[in-house]
Parts: sequence; structure tokens; C-alpha cells
Amino acid sequence: MAEYTLGQVIDKLGRNPNLQFRFIGGNAYKVDYGTIIHLDPDGYVVDRLGISTLSRFNLNSKFTLVNEPVDKMEALKAFDEGKVIYCDCEGQKYHYDPSSMHGDRLVDTHGNSISVQEILYGKWFIEEGEKWI
Repeated sequence: MAEYTLGQVIDKLGRNPNLQFRFIGGNAYKVDYGTIIHLDPDGYVVDRLGISTLSRFNLNSKFTLVNEPVDKMEALKAFDEGKVIYCDCEGQKYHYDPSSMHGDRLVDTHGNSISVQEILYGKWFIEEGEKWI
């Protein structure tokens, strides 16, 4: 999982205000590890309770992206736009990278075609940050 500095978090939130990040380390003032931050409707960085938290972190604070599942059609649209997506189905992760397409077939990074179980029951995610390897 990619780690982000406070500056990177602010940059990413500026480009996508719907993202959420989890505090994982570094220096912070009265903040517990695992605290989730996001933007409120007015653009302030707040925790899950809506309390302003930006001033509690410093440049050494580290975060990871909280990746929430998306609708399968949203994931497939992101794939069509060149983004890596993945499906979590029955405890397995299946990654789909547009750069490894086989004609018009949707195949995972191991060359396996998408399954009906993934389509019907999988939780879909759009990969953020570094490319999955």
C-alpha cells in the first residue's frame, strides 16, 4: 500500500475531494493511528466526526488511501479510461490493467478472463497511486 505525506494528501484531495486517507504514522498532535480524514462539503479537512484536523498533522505525518468499493460499471468505465481496477471476490483479488489487454477480452494480470462470479458478487475498486505489480 502506498504511503503519502501530508502535502501529497492535500494535493490528491484538491484533485479528487471524494478521497479518504488513514493516518498511519509520523508525527501528529493528539491523533490516534487509524484516524480517517476527508474533506467536508466546505472543503475543510475533517475526521469521521466532522472535527477539523488539518492543524494536528505535520509534514512528517504519513497516510494511506482508504479505498472504497465502487459500482462495477464505474470500475469498468475507469478501466476504459486507462485506470487499473481490481475485484475482490470470495477472498481473491483480480487485477485488470488496461496496458495488458488481449484484444477485446477483459483479462486479469494472470491472463484469466473475467468470471461471472466477479461480475455478480465481486466488490470493485479503482486502483489509486502506484500501479499494482
